[in-house]
Amino acid sequence: MMYATGDEQKVQKKKPLYKQWWLWMLTAIVVLLFIFSSNTEPLELTDLTNLSKKEVVNKLGKPNDTWIVQDDEDGYYYMYPFGVTLLGDETSVSEISLTYGQKGVKSNRVYSILGLTLGVNFNDYTKENPDVFRAPNLDIVSSEGQRSRMYHDKQEDTILNLLTESDRIVGVRYARYANSDESSVIDLANYLGNAVPEQQIIRELGVTSTVTGNADNTYYFGQAGMANWVKSDAKNGQIREITITDGRFFNIGGQRVGDTEAQIAAALGTPTSTTEKADGVKVSTFELTASNTANNCIVEVQSSNGKVSTIQATLRSTYADSLLSQIEEKEPTPVTEKSPNTSTDTWPSLSLEQQIEFNQYFSEFSSVNFGTSPYIKDSAISSYSADELIRFAIERNQKFGQDNSYSLNPNNDSELMMHQDLVAEVIEHFFGIQINHKSTSGYRYKDGFYRWDAYRWAYTDSNLFSQVQRLLDNQDGTLTAEIGVFQDLNDYRNFNSEDSDHLQAKAIRYQPQATGSDASHFSYIGTVKATIKKSESDDWILIDYKVESLY
Repeated sequence: MMYATGDEQKVQKKKPLYKQWWLWMLTAIVVLLFIFSSNTEPLELTDLTNLSKKEVVNKLGKPNDTWIVQDDEDGYYYMYPFGVTLLGDETSVSEISLTYGQKGVKSNRVYSILGLTLGVNFNDYTKENPDVFRAPNLDIVSSEGQRSRMYHDKQEDTILNLLTESDRIVGVRYARYANSDESSVIDLANYLGNAVPEQQIIRELGVTSTVTGNADNTYYFGQAGMANWVKSDAKNGQIREITITDGRFFNIGGQRVGDTEAQIAAALGTPTSTTEKADGVKVSTFELTASNTANNCIVEVQSSNGKVSTIQATLRSTYADSLLSQIEEKEPTPVTEKSPNTSTDTWPSLSLEQQIEFNQYFSEFSSVNFGTSPYIKDSAISSYSADELIRFAIERNQKFGQDNSYSLNPNNDSELMMHQDLVAEVIEHFFGIQINHKSTSGYRYKDGFYRWDAYRWAYTDSNLFSQVQRLLDNQDGTLTAEIGVFQDLNDYRNFNSEDSDHLQAKAIRYQPQATGSDASHFSYIGTVKATIKKSESDDWILIDYKVESLY
């Protein structure tokens, strides 16, 4: 009988390979690494928007009861401990939020909204992706230093809200505009009747220019020049009136420019009065109590072809005062003997070239909304503030000037600048006035240059233009033009290009009384009366300019 040696016994007792503990441990590590590596690609949460509630639960799971705010036939509101929040109904998701999860809670997934993940430096992201973000519709910095950048996608009618701290993204929200928290925040009716400090208005609305007065101050805001404004009492800061005429971002009582008359009626109820104006413009008046103020207000809505063009909310007390002043103005005035000099319409006698030149001349003013400040009490140019003339010169140069009329500040690439000589030259050419250079709201003056934030992009063209309807010879060396203001509804982008179609389309604007197929995309939006005279250099200068109506 043969006995195994000690070494042989050890060989016989050696465990099979599949029973070795270290092998199982290594295998587990490999499997875990594979699982985590397969989930490094962020899950894009906006892909959930068109999914049903069942499909969303299949993707993210269903949170336990402590994290469910609502779950019934009206919809669901799910909060996940790893930082995702969803609002939706059986067919789709209406709001998505992404924040840092509850302390100690981790997820094996990384989440993104429109490609944005938490912790990313916003400035670094925009440098790497320069075409992704334009200027925000609203940019607010809180007293604690948290910054909210709000972007509105008109086509999708959605809002993207980015929260950053020290420029690092700490929260992202993506919501459909209607009924979202954001739409309630930017309901401007909430300001009415409240005393709001000037700096708060400037910060919260992104004010681009300000006109101060003895009784009222006016703050213009939004991305379309002076299309939207807020009026406040100069003494106590109480907001008396708010008007929006452009864009789909801000709302009054939940209603926006571009809404239908049916939407307005459904939200605001039966109008207290309705009047018809010229050219099919309808004015309807409603009563409204804003949710965040105890003050009742009157909302006046102008619409044309069933679409809203202007919404104005006024404190009831202020509105009553305005009606009283109108009644006082209607008191009969004494009859005075008319001057023997009578004005004659010279427009029909002008050549086609002369008519085009006058249309182009007056378009210089309408294109930048000149004279639309509600605090221009006297239409004489000599009574206009220097702020108004400086703003005209800068914005006129942006729209009609050469490419080198403004440039980036070489020491600050977030700032544009224009030399003072260009501003002075335009003011003297169009108004025959020499000004003292100064900073105005929206334009800082320093070291011979006017400067403004680069996110307020420079325009190369305007879709507003003028057409003279009558040109009266006043027999005293002056001419008074009765002007129609039009909007070109086509989008031709950059007219500085060599595209002959674009240049021809622009030229049609100035053809006198353009009609027919060439003008089918022109919209008549208002009237202006302007008086001009010859300067010593034989140029026409503007001496009086009054915007009589603007829809």
